[in-house]
Amino acid sequence: MRTMRAAIQFRPESPLEVVDGVEIDDPARGEVLVRVSHCGVCQSDLGIAAGKLPYPFPVILGHEAAGCIAAIGEGVDDLKIGDRVVLSMKAPCGACSSCLSGQPVMCDRSGGPLNPKDLAAALPRVRLRGEPITRGLRLGAFAEYVLAERSGVVAVPDQLPLSEACLVGCAVQTGLGSVLNIAQVRGGDIAAVIGTGAVGLSLIGALRVAGAREIVGIEVHARRRESAIAFGADRVLDPTASDFESIVAALVFRGGFDHVFDVVGSAQTLAYAGKLVRKGGAITLVGVSPVGLPLAIPALDIVMRQLTVRGSFLGNSHPQRDLPRYMDLCCGGRLDLSALVTRLRPLEEINEAFEDLRQGLGIRTVLTL
Repeated sequence: MRTMRAAIQFRPESPLEVVDGVEIDDPARGEVLVRVSHCGVCQSDLGIAAGKLPYPFPVILGHEAAGCIAAIGEGVDDLKIGDRVVLSMKAPCGACSSCLSGQPVMCDRSGGPLNPKDLAAALPRVRLRGEPITRGLRLGAFAEYVLAERSGVVAVPDQLPLSEACLVGCAVQTGLGSVLNIAQVRGGDIAAVIGTGAVGLSLIGALRVAGAREIVGIEVHARRRESAIAFGADRVLDPTASDFESIVAALVFRGGFDHVFDVVGSAQTLAYAGKLVRKGGAITLVGVSPVGLPLAIPALDIVMRQLTVRGSFLGNSHPQRDLPRYMDLCCGGRLDLSALVTRLRPLEEINEAFEDLRQGLGIRTVLTL
């Protein structure tokens, strides 16, 4: 057991508190203990913090993390102390029906504290003064240390800074996996991306890798619109502009898009997705929608236009199969990770980092520990 510093949220909608003396267990068989160096602040963390998603409190949030191996459990013989690694919050067991059918992110045994089958997440591995603390999204990486299953830990190339590599654990694997694994975009396809934060920009980069002929973004924040062009979008629309609806109507009139990716997940963006997709096209829902939000596309429209509507959770990425490939793309200059990280903050500024996200400031704020 070790003690550490961590940012804990004790109640929904309350500020996070940085606390010393938090206890964390030693790694069990098949696990590693990672000393976290960097952790991105993600919209999923913000949703839990705001009480929009059901979750047990108190909780240590944070899941987009990278660091170095600090201790190794029994049965892990291919990593060593000091290795630089990135973490995935969905470590597939490799043996359940979901894993065996090619759906690693749907692993039956790694669903978090609300899944009765996820015995690892249910164990009180982290405590404060003897009271258990939930590890948010199976990691709880707004802390100096995290416990992780070996299958969710991937070595980071030497040339990739950990401040950038951490984004591969969530935003990048979601964006690239949504294009390459879920939508399986082909060369010559045209695509629209609604929302161009860290995930949306990763999507745009992946669309370029896949050979998309035309990419149109939709984004409310001016700086993110500029970033989307830099990442490869041909055009980025402002949904608050007076001519936005007429431009959308013109795009629809010419036939629509082969693929529409909704990275926001609001009622309005779902409606836009339904308008923009061509007959026989596909809508991929990536953004985490509020609980209970209905799909704003008429069922008859889906039938008569033969639309495909599907979800993408972490891009159906398998850590050991996909994350090395994604990092190779980054190291090879196909995706500029450095442009996604627009601010570094110390752990003590976690609440300010959340405010960055609420206000849409920059692309990704990364915490340093």
